[in-house]
Amino acid sequence: MKTILHITADYPDLYNERKTLAIKNLLENTNGFRHLVYSINRKSGLGGLQLIGRQNGVATICYKAPPLSIFLETFLSGVADWIVNDLRETNEEVHLLHAHKLSIEGLVAQRVSRALGQIPYICTIRGNTDQKYLRLKLQKRETYRQLVGGAALLLPVTPWIERYVDRTLGADRAPRQLLPTISQSTELLSPQPGNGRLVAAFHLAGWRLKGIPNLLSAISGLRAAGTLVQLDIIGGGDEHHSRAIQKQIEKHNLEDQVRLVGAIPHTEIQARLNTYSGFVLPTLRETFGMVYIEALTAGLPILYSEERGVDGFFDDMDIGVRCNPKSVQSIESGLLRLTGNEQHMKTELARYQAEGFFRRFNAGSVSESYAEALQRIFDDDQVTVAGEAY
Repeated sequence: MKTILHITADYPDLYNERKTLAIKNLLENTNGFRHLVYSINRKSGLGGLQLIGRQNGVATICYKAPPLSIFLETFLSGVADWIVNDLRETNEEVHLLHAHKLSIEGLVAQRVSRALGQIPYICTIRGNTDQKYLRLKLQKRETYRQLVGGAALLLPVTPWIERYVDRTLGADRAPRQLLPTISQSTELLSPQPGNGRLVAAFHLAGWRLKGIPNLLSAISGLRAAGTLVQLDIIGGGDEHHSRAIQKQIEKHNLEDQVRLVGAIPHTEIQARLNTYSGFVLPTLRETFGMVYIEALTAGLPILYSEERGVDGFFDDMDIGVRCNPKSVQSIESGLLRLTGNEQHMKTELARYQAEGFFRRFNAGSVSESYAEALQRIFDDDQVTVAGEAY
């Protein structure tokens, strides 16, 4: 059985068990391979690395590095060298490296690959962090061009980040395969006539990044123009987060239109969403945004942000509205289109549900696609194992 070494900063581990389950879900649903995980964690400092522990095939390590990615490559080189030494000391045979972000883990995987005799590596491209680093690290773009040029496969999680990397790094000729994040809820609920209210759902701590200030401004602007939009906000959070949002609601005198619903158990969220007229979340930053998929599978057309989140999956499909999340006017236009075309969009959404469009986001489909991609790499070429060809 082939061993895949995963290098990731986003895996629940002994340092932080509350990390996103996205990568864990992918590996647990991908059979036919042995998965070995190096979960890396950064904390502020000037060097040094510690093994926190090992559990269930996951080695948790913590390295010290300055914030703001100062001397990023230098400190990541130390992480890579530690992994190489650890693999040798534990006599692990590795057939393929998977870096679960291009901008950080990719640099580690590239160095590990070279040290172990050019073991092939693949890179996931994630929208939020990878785009941020490519924008800020202009002087490092040649480094990233070499990184994507040497990858056996690129795995963008969304179409928009694939397009961005192609434009930025000229990576359009690199082998790639779209690999969406596994959706937590894949049960399909048929669209129903809505209750006349729109809904947003998120953890309230992220209310600014989720675009709530501009959304409330847009609802206020529409009211001034004679259109009333009703909104429920679902989500848990600390009391000060709720108070901050409530102050924004009161600032715009929207107490009669916008209400905070509070947290709803995840097992109940789709049934609750199904009762609404549409889902809105003009987020400013979003790598994927599983909540949009949950809304669509719950029968709701969506308002979503361009060049963020799920943008690119639904081109030429009239089941949602793209907006510029930084433009209140764009959000206003999106809200008008969403509310004015609810019946049509829900009819279209029902058709795409029936045709099986959303199967591509469930665990079985995503993991099967991933496993097939891994197997193609092994089938295409002779693969190096820890420096020795076989």
